[in-house]
Amino acid sequence: MKNYLSIKNLNLDFYKITQESNLERQLDKLPKEIKFCKKCVVSNQRPRIVFDAKGICSACNWFEEKKKIDWSLRKKEFLTLIEKHKKNNGEYDVIVPGSGGKDSGMIAHTLKYKYGMKPLYVTWSPLLYTAVGMRNLQNLYNSGIDGKVFTPDREFQRKISLLGLVYLGNHFEAFGRGQMSYPFHVANELNIKLVMYGENAELEYGGTLKNKDKYGQPIEDFVDLYHKGSSTTELIEEGEKIGLLNKTETNHPSLKYYSLPKKEDLIKKKIEFAWFGYFHNWIPQENFYYAVNNYNFEVNPNGRSEGTYNKYASLDDLTDPLHYYLSYIKFGIGRATSDAAHEIRDGHINREEGIALVKKFDSEKPKVSLDSTLDYLNITEKDLDKITEAFREKRPNLWNKTNKDWELKYAVFKK
Repeated sequence: MKNYLSIKNLNLDFYKITQESNLERQLDKLPKEIKFCKKCVVSNQRPRIVFDAKGICSACNWFEEKKKIDWSLRKKEFLTLIEKHKKNNGEYDVIVPGSGGKDSGMIAHTLKYKYGMKPLYVTWSPLLYTAVGMRNLQNLYNSGIDGKVFTPDREFQRKISLLGLVYLGNHFEAFGRGQMSYPFHVANELNIKLVMYGENAELEYGGTLKNKDKYGQPIEDFVDLYHKGSSTTELIEEGEKIGLLNKTETNHPSLKYYSLPKKEDLIKKKIEFAWFGYFHNWIPQENFYYAVNNYNFEVNPNGRSEGTYNKYASLDDLTDPLHYYLSYIKFGIGRATSDAAHEIRDGHINREEGIALVKKFDSEKPKVSLDSTLDYLNITEKDLDKITEAFREKRPNLWNKTNKDWELKYAVFKK
């Protein structure tokens, strides 16, 4: 891949920039004392997660609370919602955001073939497509689902990726912000009143409970819950300060798609946000089986994804493993922890098995995908190490440095 970024000519001090950045606003809000859930394997370092007096995390408590939900009543609410938005004029009546994954694919397919809606599957292009991710997207299209893919200027997107990595510890900001925001722009432009995402991750995987009785995410919560407390405008301003972005780029036509449309416009158009998982009991493994059986969804050809044992989630983007590795650096929670925690709740594995999987895979630094990811960002592995070192130093209660090696002070498998 030819790399167009001229980052090396800027002589950026990645360690200094990361060390001085305050855009990752979740870190200061985390508990100093580290605890692990008594039922699953997640710790209280997951942003916004809540532990009760018995040491049980909010995600595990939510799993128990879901058992008391009258799903037949929720089904009636769901039918009322979709009937409200169905159109009889040949236009699309619901947007399903996704990039070819099992969950979003299941939703689009179900809405069309079970509920008679006309979904438009809207994709913000992954940073670097994987072959299996592209096949899964095409398999979904081949099943009769209409799709719209937006691919922003790659040079500009790569710079936002680098800014996300250095300032927020997440190069995936260039994907996540677009995937959460762009579908609402499409809804606004095409006069589609319903945008349906998958699950409320704050409930299912641990986070704030304040919206548990709402079927959609309030727009005013997006920055705190999805963007680590920092707006896209703030990130772009930092990029201009260090010379990574020029004046022309700060007015790039795709920039507006990294943030939601104005709230007033969405309200005026009566565009709604809804979680499919509010109306249906959310079980990721069942979504996988549905996708396999209904449109030939494929698993990771390598047998598992880097950083975990899972073979069927987050397959679309080649750079994805770095996203989870930085989560491990910042929070001590890697991809295996996230996968094992919800599979323990769903009864697919027990806690002892989950602990063993975390011990084996959670700390795995990307290898297969690393060179391509570094090339995409136009940085070296030493540059990446400087960034991860700076983030580790921000978490002295989590990390200890001995003989130039970093050791996680607390882990679920450490007694």
